[in-house]
Amino acid sequence: MADPDLTPLFAPLAIGGVTLRNRFVMPAMQIGFTENCGPSPRTIDYLRARAEGGVGLIFSESCAPDHPSGYWQAAFCVMNRETRGRWAELAEAIRGAGAAFAIQLWHPGGQRRPVEGFAHADAPTLSPSGLIQAGREGGRAMTRDEMDDIAAAFVRAAEDARAIGADGVELHCAHGYLMDQFLWAETNVRDDGYGGPAIADRARYPLAVAAAIRQALGPDALLSLRFSQFKEVDYGARVFETPEELAEFGALARAAGVSMLNVSSRRFGKPEWPDLEQGLGIAGWVRRLAGLPVMTTGSIGLSSDIFADLFDGEDPGLRVAADLAELTRRFGAGEFDLVGVGRMHIANADFVEKVRAGRFDDLRLYNKKVDLQHLMAQVVPGAVEESRKTAAV
Repeated sequence: MADPDLTPLFAPLAIGGVTLRNRFVMPAMQIGFTENCGPSPRTIDYLRARAEGGVGLIFSESCAPDHPSGYWQAAFCVMNRETRGRWAELAEAIRGAGAAFAIQLWHPGGQRRPVEGFAHADAPTLSPSGLIQAGREGGRAMTRDEMDDIAAAFVRAAEDARAIGADGVELHCAHGYLMDQFLWAETNVRDDGYGGPAIADRARYPLAVAAAIRQALGPDALLSLRFSQFKEVDYGARVFETPEELAEFGALARAAGVSMLNVSSRRFGKPEWPDLEQGLGIAGWVRRLAGLPVMTTGSIGLSSDIFADLFDGEDPGLRVAADLAELTRRFGAGEFDLVGVGRMHIANADFVEKVRAGRFDDLRLYNKKVDLQHLMAQVVPGAVEESRKTAAV
């Protein structure tokens, strides 16, 4: 196979007041180097190396706002008074190496598992309706006052992110965590205007938080929103049953001031509604319907997706040239604007520079035993086994 022409993927892109040097992104991934709820020197060295390796934008690993329900052990990142200085060091290191940097803001919702003896262990676990899947309880339903308190905590965290030098933030609305629990009909059966069958009602709270963040940050900061159809507990789940629902959500996200949509998928080329248009993936549908810059993700450069890899025991193989050829074809067709590369960035700090030079043979194969599984076990003890038990394939 001839090497694909990757020139278009190295064109700069302006999103609001932030200009990215190319279209490659390192998405948020828990890397297990956190100390006392903040970045460690190892975190800084690790992400600086990826910035020096040529990537255009780096998202931090998931960072909780400073709220008692938002985290449950010191391995989780938090944005608070004690960690702000270390976040500032991280932002300086990444931006000094030429990459843009945004902090991903996340809340576990009903997925929280309090640990006895850790701070806030007695705080309630909160979710939209007390569910993390139909028939599976997860915390208790939030009151409106608690919703307001958590929204305010998100805004404070976003303001802190900008104050420490980040280019913006990403609101995590994917993978079955709090904001996704609002979006997914199976976990949001509220009857107060913030849940139920209508996507506008289920999206009302996440997008109200996004709008409040936009107002606090001003017009130029990057505000990404990450969402996924699938959930870690249900690979076949769908937030949006039809393109019409997706289009409605896109219009609401634009109105809330979202800068870009980060579409998390298990495999970037998987058709979303093949009966309607064969071959168009979820990112392509979003780009067509939402009218916002879109980032595609999903096992780029590897033969199996991260959840099959991490939870189902499938070892991936390399397929860099073939995936890049497919990416350039879809990019040329206008299906997305940015490319999120996760595991290959874990294995190769200089992934982007090697790709730019066509040095595909120099890319190291990602290995979960070395590169990810032991890190996940540090962040959430038992996470791999628990997810293997509960994920519906």
